[in-house]
Amino acid sequence: MRLHIRFILTCLLLSVAALAHAGVDEGMSAYSSGDYDKAAREFRVFAERGDREAQYMLGLLHEEGQGVERDDLLAAYWYARSADQGFADAYYALGQLFLHRKGDRQDRMAAHHWFCLAKEYGHRLGEQEIQRNLKAMPPDLAELARNRYADRRLSATR
Repeated sequence: MRLHIRFILTCLLLSVAALAHAGVDEGMSAYSSGDYDKAAREFRVFAERGDREAQYMLGLLHEEGQGVERDDLLAAYWYARSADQGFADAYYALGQLFLHRKGDRQDRMAAHHWFCLAKEYGHRLGEQEIQRNLKAMPPDLAELARNRYADRRLSATR
């Protein structure tokens, strides 16, 4: 009897996981076809349930203003929730968000931090963006960025 209950619970969990993935796939399909309103609706449901890919995609939609209001703060919010789950693309997107802000809002130090995390989590462009960002900084700021990230990593291991 106990084995039977375990089997039923396992099947139920697998079904729920498959449905969640299907919803994200539906959102990706809508996004690819340019139906951003539908994509936003699909991604929001699963983003609110904690799906890191849906959170990333909802952040992208907010950053671009596709299917939702363009809002960098909401984009950063959803990217950060996705990044909290180790999604490398979200770390990279946060770096880009800080790097490409307009005027005084641009923050190369913050961008450096996020690009370092993107690299650490395996993003293929992380190292390239780190180097490009450091070259654009004055030498003293670039050194400070390198040291600050190294200090954060050291304190995180303690």
